Amino acid sequence: MTAFPKIIIMLVIWLLYTILVWRGCTEELCTGCGAGAITSVPADTGAVAPQRYALDFRWSDPTAFTSDGFAALKQSILAKGSNEGILQITGFYFEGEPKPDGFENMGFARADRVRALFAADVPNERIRLRARLMDERAGVREGYFEAAEFDWLEPEKTVERSVESIADRTIIHFPFGSVEKEYDPAVDAYLEQLATRVKETGERITLTGHTDNVGDDATNLELGRRRANGVRDILLSKGVKAAQITVDSKGKSQPTDTNDTEEGRHNNRRVEVRLIQQ
Repeated sequence: MTAFPKIIIMLVIWLLYTILVWRGCTEELCTGCGAGAITSVPADTGAVAPQRYALDFRWSDPTAFTSDGFAALKQSILAKGSNEGILQITGFYFEGEPKPDGFENMGFARADRVRALFAADVPNERIRLRARLMDERAGVREGYFEAAEFDWLEPEKTVERSVESIADRTIIHFPFGSVEKEYDPAVDAYLEQLATRVKETGERITLTGHTDNVGDDATNLELGRRRANGVRDILLSKGVKAAQITVDSKGKSQPTDTNDTEEGRHNNRRVEVRLIQQ
């Protein structure tokens, strides 16, 4: 073999050796400087953990979820009651949620799940379940939310009331089968105050009629509407503008109490009054 081919072969071998050595050094240097560790670090997606509460719920699910703060919440609730007191548990629900089997609505199902959490502390005969429809708010279908309210009632104070004010509405009750509000000075005083207020503020009023479960759907839907119309007519007579009042009826579809007792049916025969600011 002449000298020239030998030189070519030696150059090729040297070039291959140089390439292999360079790649090895590059990988070692990259590993040493931490470049290899970058691929094992999860990317920051910016996701925020959902807000949780001591006792919370999820959309379309009656399950009562508890966290580390529930023990303290439970003790604070129990501390407010007496040995004879009645623990009223109100479950909240939204109109778009399904009705679980065996319950009138999701609110009653949630209240029943919460009752189980208090079974070891309060006898079942001293627990009363109620339900309340709430307005749907942004994000409620994706995250966790609070959906239970607790009140202690004394037995001698659980008499039927013709007007009842709760967080975001006032409830006016009606006798069985009647479109006339129960005669009670408290109702007249409330409607007088309501009329005076909205004439000054310009707020709008929604009146929604409800019934117990006695009778068919169509009859109860009409009965609920007539009850709401009766309250509307009283407000109109006090000078409230018709444009400020909206009337609706849900018939027997949205009970707030059990229909298995007279007291519960009384609580379901109602008109709910809500104020909407301009």
